[in-house]
Amino acid sequence: MHWMARTKARLCDLTRPPAPPPDLCLSSPAAGTHWHCVERHRVSWNCADTLWHPCDVLLERRTEQGWAPAALLATRVDPRTLGASVLVPELPAGPYRVRVTSPELATAVCSAPVVISHS
Repeated sequence: MHWMARTKARLCDLTRPPAPPPDLCLSSPAAGTHWHCVERHRVSWNCADTLWHPCDVLLERRTEQGWAPAALLATRVDPRTLGASVLVPELPAGPYRVRVTSPELATAVCSAPVVISHS
């Protein structure tokens, strides 16, 4: 009888509708990107036509406890502009990630880790 329960569970998984695509997907910075402090960079994304509320672009630093806020890079960015030009502030060197938030997004969207260093 155990095989019947597994078969039913698999059938339920197959008949479940696929998860909707995320409303916003970051396209840059890409994984392994290196940024220097006090340089301007482009944060880019693709988004659904349904997003209208402005986004904030933040930088988070990796710590032993996880990801911690490091800097606010841009505020109130129209998501339909598909990105923002940001200035990397003077920060300690190390691993960071870009985080895009908006009240319309179910969850914030984060980039792959980038490395920030001094020029």
